[in-house]
Amino acid sequence: MKKFAIFDLDGTLVDSIYDLADCVNTALRTHNLPENTLKEYYSFVGNGIENLIRTSMKEQGSNDELYKKVRADFDKEYALHSNDKTCPYEGVTQLLEELSQKGIETAVLTNKAEEFVYAILAKAFPFHKFSFAWGQREGLERKPSPQGLLKLIEESGFAKEDCIYIGDSEVDVETAKNAGVDLICVLWGFRSEAQLIAAGAERMASNTEELFKDIITI
Repeated sequence: MKKFAIFDLDGTLVDSIYDLADCVNTALRTHNLPENTLKEYYSFVGNGIENLIRTSMKEQGSNDELYKKVRADFDKEYALHSNDKTCPYEGVTQLLEELSQKGIETAVLTNKAEEFVYAILAKAFPFHKFSFAWGQREGLERKPSPQGLLKLIEESGFAKEDCIYIGDSEVDVETAKNAGVDLICVLWGFRSEAQLIAAGAERMASNTEELFKDIITI
């Protein structure tokens, strides 16, 4: 049984796609750039805000001056609306409770800016305590670099073999592989099973019951 479960946030613990899409589209609209569909945003997310915004800008994504303006407007909008529609996926609250009952510690490691992480977790999981909740921060390389995952494990005091990383995207697959940490991918997030398999995922869970069983039996 694993002793420490480290989760990605967006697409794994919470469904944040609506708030992200709304806020990026508002910023794009402010600068007379075409908006994107919700379906498109599922493929844009997962590799940090800069990548999300540049990708959403399409052919203007390499325009650094315009990017800075769009990013500034997104930051203002997301600071106000990052938690409007974001909510836990079905079964996740119960999963976290069951992990706690088993004595399994939990943490969050996400590419989302850390300033938003705590408020989202506090609203989504008010009765659960994560041992760590790390977002994108200065001095910490963004996933798929293994730096954050390895540093978090080091600070937790657990051995690497006692840890499991849980995510929903190609970035998460690469992160776990780069760190040499066991991985479970969830199928309710922002990527399809086919995309995850193509990225190299070997173990997947289609619901939280399957995920819990995997964590306690691996």
